[in-house]
Amino acid sequence: MRPITLLLGCGIIINAAILIITGLAAGHMREQALATTEAELGRLDLVVAEEDSRYFSALDAQLQSIAERIRSRTGPDANNRAVLGGEALHELLSNKIGGNDQIEAVTLIGPDGKLVNWSRGWPVPDIDFSHRDYFRALSSDPGLQVYIGAAATDAGRPALTLARRLTGASGKLLGVLAMTLPEAEIENFYRSVPLGDDGTISLVRRDGLLLAHYPADVPIGQVVSDEMLGDFLDNGTGGTMREPVPTDGPWRIKAIHALRDYPLAVMLSRRGDRALAGWSRQVLLFAGLAVIGAFAVAAMVLLIARQIRIYSTLATIRAEKIEVERARIAAEAELLKKERLSVLGQLTATVAHELRNPLSAIRNTLFSIKELASSKGLKLDRPVARMERSIERCDRIIADLLEYTKTRELRRSTVAFDRWLDDVLNDQSLPSGIVLTRDLHAGNAAVPIDADRIRRVVINLLDNSAQALTEDKAGTGEKRITVSTAPIGDTIRMVIEDSGPGIPAENLARIFEPLFSTKSFGTGLGLATVKQIVMQHEGDIAIDSEPGKGTRVTVRLPLGELAKAAA
Repeated sequence: MRPITLLLGCGIIINAAILIITGLAAGHMREQALATTEAELGRLDLVVAEEDSRYFSALDAQLQSIAERIRSRTGPDANNRAVLGGEALHELLSNKIGGNDQIEAVTLIGPDGKLVNWSRGWPVPDIDFSHRDYFRALSSDPGLQVYIGAAATDAGRPALTLARRLTGASGKLLGVLAMTLPEAEIENFYRSVPLGDDGTISLVRRDGLLLAHYPADVPIGQVVSDEMLGDFLDNGTGGTMREPVPTDGPWRIKAIHALRDYPLAVMLSRRGDRALAGWSRQVLLFAGLAVIGAFAVAAMVLLIARQIRIYSTLATIRAEKIEVERARIAAEAELLKKERLSVLGQLTATVAHELRNPLSAIRNTLFSIKELASSKGLKLDRPVARMERSIERCDRIIADLLEYTKTRELRRSTVAFDRWLDDVLNDQSLPSGIVLTRDLHAGNAAVPIDADRIRRVVINLLDNSAQALTEDKAGTGEKRITVSTAPIGDTIRMVIEDSGPGIPAENLARIFEPLFSTKSFGTGLGLATVKQIVMQHEGDIAIDSEPGKGTRVTVRLPLGELAKAAA
């Protein structure tokens, strides 16, 4: 490649990098602007929710005070209509709310839904409240004590109802005590919130019913369908969300916070495009600077191109730089390998566990296929066997990955090693044509081990030997694996030896490296996992092998204290 062509290519790459970085920076700034808006909206929503909680708590306290006064006046004859519907109780209700602009009226409704008494006037008219949602809810559910009724028109003005279940000393229902609250008070407070002309504030009930809204451009009483609302009300939490960008009209950023002690939530929202107004100006500025920078780079490239021949004398230096670059690349490759191991440690457990579920489903389905094929007389033995071997291979890979990334403490138990090892070997199934020989001479030697993890050591070593023997097409002798044990000092020695093709010297030096494998399949973690487990047991492992003479793996594990004393 001519130097001038290389220079022009670098100029193009630099300009592309400038534009890409500018785009990434713009995206990051956009996300920051939205995150800032979300945080501010969330804090403001929390303030509004706390204020609403105090508002309803204060009114509810007055309502409870009135309820106590009513109970004290009724005495034991709690169902006496003459007492509950008398003028004295009317005067009590009127005096309780007198001069309070936050309360329109207080109403006492009987168990049958009929008006018993109220603060509006005397005598009391015949009005039926049995159809009101707060009466139906409180009269039918003994466990429900307070309820916020749907917004309704009262004296020509929208109003809310804060209602409480009223019971006598015996717990018998006396009726429902309801307080009518002018919605204008809530809207006046919402109007004072510094949210901007694009902001909205909504007061929503647990079932999604809209109780109040500012500005008053949305019909009160409609059901708000918001996937966040139910979770926040149920959990008593708050949060923010961004609406999906609609095909027409602006999208909004929302903050929702549940009120303490009441099944209500306050929802604040702002237009997303307004929140990004400052970001748009910044993007234009950065885009202009990026274009100027790109032109500057292009001009610089053209100037350097005129002087390109001057640098022909630097060929030797460039060659040295290439060698340095190669060393750097090699170092980066080693670093990348370490990073892969780090990422493997974080992700393997999750991926492996997720793979086991579909593998179980495949294994169960394969069993059903075998049963069906057997009943129908279908000859599917060979393909089914191939599938079973593939599933077993996947299981081994998953087991290797999980075993290598486990960091749990050992769950030691003292076992009679020969008897335990004999049981493990009995459970193994080797390919046809391979002979397994046992030469166990550890006697009753007891070893404190994590049986599951040492089982993995034995299985991995047997699998490696079996694979080596299976792939040895040149071998003509008997394919044999020998497992032997013997006590050696304060340790027990286990040797697994095969008559396979052996391991080349260049591979033997790297045999325990993680991810090192000479096979076209597997993870390269089998022997790394084996060494990790043995070292965790304070033991050691060694491999002796020569091409054409088989492989010998020696594992030493410390004996238990009783076994040492006996020795």
